[in-house]
Order: sequence, then structure tokens, then C-alpha cells
Amino acid sequence: MIPASAGQPATGHPRPPGDDCRATIRSWRVEDGEPAPPTGARRRVARYRASCRACGDEGPIRSSEGAAVEDACDHAYPGWRTMPVVEPRPYKLGDRPRWEADCRRAYPPGWFDRQGPVREYRPSGGTRHVPAFAPGGGYCMAVMCTMPKPAPVRTVQTSLFG
Repeated sequence: MIPASAGQPATGHPRPPGDDCRATIRSWRVEDGEPAPPTGARRRVARYRASCRACGDEGPIRSSEGAAVEDACDHAYPGWRTMPVVEPRPYKLGDRPRWEADCRRAYPPGWFDRQGPVREYRPSGGTRHVPAFAPGGGYCMAVMCTMPKPAPVRTVQTSLFG
């Protein structure tokens, strides 16, 4: 974590991504100069940046964690945006081995051995890219989908006695 007094983090000396590159995000807080009601204290906001420990590559400073995660995956896992989209990771522990096996079948061999991300369908409420939820420990990347509304069911009242 970079303290606010440190200012902007230094830019590394990037080299082409290699097999040892991984998606890593740095975050820190800065004062934006605007007083926050009701106390008038300076408001602090979060900033995020993709940062590769292996090669020194750094993405732009972002105000959104999701954008920084996508920058990191663009660097470490080229082509991740074209990978298949899978069903959401199950909540029940007993269902996860089947889900992980399905993911490994759908993605290239070795993808998850490098902690590659998995793209999963999410309803409108789940937009965060979740670290360490993919098989192999990479990110579960949210892919928004709209679920069709079920057709209304029409019930017919039959006579109660008859």
C-alpha cells in the first residue's frame, strides 16, 4: 500500500510479458482536496494500478479497481477477453470440483497453472472481479448478462365446490 504522502507511484521499466507475469493490483488513498460533509475534513479516495512484479510493467492510475484488474489481465494474460464465459462459481463446496473441471476443459491447457482468469456470467448485481476465485487462484472476471424475465403465469380460478 502506498501512503498518500508518497504521491504517484514510480513507473517501472517494462519488458514484454513472460510466463512469470501475474495480475497484481496496487491500491492507495489520496486526498482529493474536496471537503467531506458534515465535518469538512478532506475526503480521501482510492486509486488503483496494475503492477507486474515479474517485469515491472505498470498500467495507468485508475479510480476503479475493476479497470485496474482488467489492465493487469491484459498484460499478464493476452487474449483473456476472448476466452469462454462459464457459469458462476458455485457456493456449495461440493459442487466446485465439477465447476473447476468444466473450466479446465473450456480453457487452454496450462491457463490456470499460471493463475489465469476465468470469465463467468454474473447477474446485474455482481460486477466485481474477485481475486483467487478462479481455478488455480486467479481472478473470476465478471461478465454481465441480463436474464430474461419469466413469462407471467396465468392461473385460472376453478370453482371451489363443484
